[in-house]
Amino acid sequence: MKKLLIFITLLGVFSLSYSQKNEPFSSLFNGKDLNHWTMPGEVPGFKVVDGIIIAEPQNASNLYTKEQFGNFILKFEFLLSKVGNSGVLIRCDPQHPWETGVEIQLLAPWTPYRDDLHCTGSIYGHVAVTNRPDETTGKWHQMEIKCDRKNITISVNGEVTTLADIDTVESMNDKHLFGAIGLQSNHGEEGEYVHLRNISIRNFDTEPEYVMEGFYADDARLIKQAYEAAVLIGAPMIKPLSRMMAEVHPKSQAGAKQVLFDIVAQSTAPGASDSEKMAVKKALQSSLKESEIVSEYLDKLLKMVKSK
Repeated sequence: MKKLLIFITLLGVFSLSYSQKNEPFSSLFNGKDLNHWTMPGEVPGFKVVDGIIIAEPQNASNLYTKEQFGNFILKFEFLLSKVGNSGVLIRCDPQHPWETGVEIQLLAPWTPYRDDLHCTGSIYGHVAVTNRPDETTGKWHQMEIKCDRKNITISVNGEVTTLADIDTVESMNDKHLFGAIGLQSNHGEEGEYVHLRNISIRNFDTEPEYVMEGFYADDARLIKQAYEAAVLIGAPMIKPLSRMMAEVHPKSQAGAKQVLFDIVAQSTAPGASDSEKMAVKKALQSSLKESEIVSEYLDKLLKMVKSK
């Protein structure tokens, strides 16, 4: 019995270690500084204290990720003061954040009472919550924001509060589908604040299977987004794109052919690393066996790589 318990314990440790190594989320906040972020305003709106991002100065600079994201799941924890007022901007241009992106509200239930279109979890001014979350101040809450092409889902403490299909929300039709993630500075009174911690993201646009689905989209913006993501991924996209070229689907065939060329061009451009070039070469060689229909084109691409 003792040996069995030891085995189960070790198995649990191994499983935990394995799941952590394969965790699709990456941290946007290391608990020490704001290296992943930028504050473009004159007055800093955020600081880091004891592993927590604190927004305290009133109406100071917002905080934006240096990297831009299109399709993702963002997870974080937040704590608001008694009349705290903040928010999370998604898919925005930091120069024009509200014109290009939308704000997911973080708000204390202060008087006058905020309606469902402007409370925590709402897409501020665009989509109301359908399931109002716990808004208790002075305690930590968890929020998850999922952007899946034209669908946005907001969850608070594990429960969905808001669902939005951009195509059905007229005021969101012209919003960007790709951009920075922003944290709004303290928009409450002087002395109020918001605390944030454990900020992590799963970037769907780095996952080949997800990106491939975008090639079949009806919206030209989504197709363009998928093409650009595929080129950034590079070599791992070559085999699935080669398979797509063999399909009887003219639009996706043409897209796959163009992106394959762009990946090869990127790997042979000045400044490209030898490892990137080698990875593309190996992927092309491996994919030659996928289909006779595309082997001629892949062979041409392979010659481009070898000639550089």
